[in-house]
Amino acid sequence: MTQQAEKLHDQDGGESLMMTEIGKAQTDSVVSSVESMLADAARIQTQCKERSTELAAAAVELHEETQSLREQCQATQLDMARLRRTLDELMDTKHAYEARERQTRKLSKQL
Repeated sequence: MTQQAEKLHDQDGGESLMMTEIGKAQTDSVVSSVESMLADAARIQTQCKERSTELAAAAVELHEETQSLREQCQATQLDMARLRRTLDELMDTKHAYEARERQTRKLSKQL
C-alpha cells in the first residue's frame, strides 16, 4: 500500500472506530434506559397486584356488610310491621273503651 492509501485507511478506520464508540455509548444509554423502564414497570406491576388484592378484600368486606345491612333492614321492617299492628290494636282498644265510657255516661244520665 502506498503511504497516501495507508493515510486514508488510517483516517477512515479512526472515524469508524470513533463512530463505533459513539454508537456503543448510545446503545449502552438506550439499554440502560430500557432496563430502568423495565424495573419501573415490574415495580408498578407489583404495586398494582398488591392494590388489586387489597381492593378485592375490601370488595368482599363491603359485600358482606351490604348483606348484613339488608338482613338488618328486613328485620327492622318486620319489627315496624309488628309495631303498626300492635298500635292499630291499641287504637282499636282505646276507641272501644272511649265508646263504652260515652255509653256509660249516657246511661248514667238516664238513670
